[in-house]
Amino acid sequence: MNYFNSMIRLLCFDLAPIKNLSIKQLQYFCIINVAVLGLVYGFSASFFSKIVLIEKGFDASSFNALKIIVAGIPTAFLMHAGATLFIWVFLSAIGGKANFIMAYFNIGAASISLWPLAPFIAAIQTGSRIPLMIGLTVCFSLYAFFVNVLVIKASFQLSQAKMFIATSVTIMYIGCFLYLWV
Repeated sequence: MNYFNSMIRLLCFDLAPIKNLSIKQLQYFCIINVAVLGLVYGFSASFFSKIVLIEKGFDASSFNALKIIVAGIPTAFLMHAGATLFIWVFLSAIGGKANFIMAYFNIGAASISLWPLAPFIAAIQTGSRIPLMIGLTVCFSLYAFFVNVLVIKASFQLSQAKMFIATSVTIMYIGCFLYLWV
């Protein structure tokens, strides 16, 4: 199964290709998807932050843009590792059967669903409040959420009830965390 066919099927909510991949293929797919997510986010953040920097009278040179773009890749890997660790600990506690590495690779492969969301997140982080942009952010967030929930459910071999409980508690936890953070 090649990369493009596997990812297209994954984006259409078909998990069969992910289940049939070797560990080596899954590793490569994870690295590719998370790295591209970092690049998409980095380019988007660079573009939107340039507007903010110019408005505030700061240097918006191409060297600063390059630093932002390059910083997107390790940021994506760090966020991916942190999210996977949180999900793995929580779902292992309620009976999930995946080891950390398999969870990391599966969730990394599913990060392709975050690619369309990254530019909108970067725009919102720089202060854009255009209603259409916020609406598209919500739509792409829901899409990525459903793709990731399906991949996580399959990776951890959880029942519908346990996955519902895990998803509900995770949403409440993240909601409370974001409320306290903001």
